Amino acid sequence: MDLFGRILNAIFSIVIMLLFLGFLGYGIPLWIIGWDFHLFPLEIGVFRFIGLAPIILGIVTMMGFIWGWILSGTGSPLELDLPKKLIVRGSYRFVRNPMFVGIFLILFGEILLFKSSAILLYLFTLFLFLHTLVVFVEEPMLKLKFGESYEQYCKSVPRWIPRLKAFRGNISRSS
Repeated sequence: MDLFGRILNAIFSIVIMLLFLGFLGYGIPLWIIGWDFHLFPLEIGVFRFIGLAPIILGIVTMMGFIWGWILSGTGSPLELDLPKKLIVRGSYRFVRNPMFVGIFLILFGEILLFKSSAILLYLFTLFLFLHTLVVFVEEPMLKLKFGESYEQYCKSVPRWIPRLKAFRGNISRSS
């Protein structure tokens, strides 16, 4: 891919991340908070500010996700434009679904920060939906596209809970 194509891909990837993050991680929780609906009380006092840590970690995770796409120079984060090679860079060295993990961390932080049991219900529902999508749609599609290299990657890198040490294997192959 030429330099212009790489720049366009980088811009597109950043826009996708901002839209995804803005909608799922900011827009919907803000809408939920506006309901002033509480399933049960979350009275944690000043400890609610601990919620800033997972929010920041989630943003860093999302940045690592985008960095992986930018460095790859191919494809985009949309299923319609998958890369030609399996990407194992940036956040993908720690977890297979860094974009979703980043959103989950941000939402967890918002649960604490805003003391919102309703956002907890939203996080649980979103997790169930995305887990089902990943397990029954995305992973089978990636196994078909990348074959053995993706299966090796799945054995080495967890789906949801990040590794503490970065995966350093070289399992990329062209399709």
